[in-house]
Amino acid sequence: SALERRNKDLASSPNARFLVVYSRKILTAENGDLQWLTRQQVEDLAFHVDTIYLGPLVEPLPGLPETDVFVVDLGFLNETQVTPLGTLRSGRELLMSKATDADVTVAGIALAMADWHQSAKFEGRTGKATVSAEGGAKRQVEPGGAKVYPRTDPVAIGLIVSPDHQRCLLGRSHKYPTGMYTCLSGFVDICEPVEEAFKREAFEEAGVRIHSVSLVASQPWPIGRAGSCELMLACKAVAHSEHIQVNTKEIEDARWFTRAEVGQMLQQQHPQGLFVPPRFAIANKLITDFVSPGKAQFGSGSLHRAPFLATLAAGFLVGFAFARLRSHL
Repeated sequence: SALERRNKDLASSPNARFLVVYSRKILTAENGDLQWLTRQQVEDLAFHVDTIYLGPLVEPLPGLPETDVFVVDLGFLNETQVTPLGTLRSGRELLMSKATDADVTVAGIALAMADWHQSAKFEGRTGKATVSAEGGAKRQVEPGGAKVYPRTDPVAIGLIVSPDHQRCLLGRSHKYPTGMYTCLSGFVDICEPVEEAFKREAFEEAGVRIHSVSLVASQPWPIGRAGSCELMLACKAVAHSEHIQVNTKEIEDARWFTRAEVGQMLQQQHPQGLFVPPRFAIANKLITDFVSPGKAQFGSGSLHRAPFLATLAAGFLVGFAFARLRSHL
């Protein structure tokens, strides 16, 4: 098709730059920035490899009039063939680093798209093999069969306050770093409203019944717990009582915290070493808003769309934009 030909032309252009994904990690330079490869460098590693087109950068890389961004998944190679070009880092490692917002955003969508392509090699209804289509924006059963689109899993996450609004309920999973507490959350079931999903998760995890659930913000999370991209749907709610009964099959612990305690956790100054997720997570915004109402400024920072990648007028996911994973509190 004309679109496929255009994508091939862009990939062969001297302005094309490639990000390497390997085993759910992305290649970075020695200084921690993303490692951008030329077409020749990619072909030196693997001559025949599918590319995923993400779109042009709004601000081109230095020395280029424009930069078209592609992703290649080289997981089929030996790791020793890739690491001489840089360091492989997971999405979480990049988020916790001093990487720029631009790098975090581009890396997030690169990892999410590469992972989706790995999990969508077969069409779910028929079991038939699929191939990358339209520059990697989707996959398709050949010839001209069903199309498969990138997956996003909705997650209800929320801050629950006590009946007197003086304390908030935070919990921790068995998998969390020691001392980290955060907002309760869980996947939204099929045909389930977000508000009802959060009520269900709160009761399933902590035995707490809530009311006055309101949806306040959202944030894409490309490195979700199930490996796929998640859409975090942030809520606020009020508990009917402070009674809780932790379901240890779901979470490790949940407890009520005062504003003073949560303030210490935000500053990582809690006497017991407890802390909350870092500033780029939407849970941090919910918690910050509890401690200092209005400071979190929902609808800005990490919740805004970031134009680090501009989409083409026709072609790759029309209207698709990438939300920043960092906030600016």
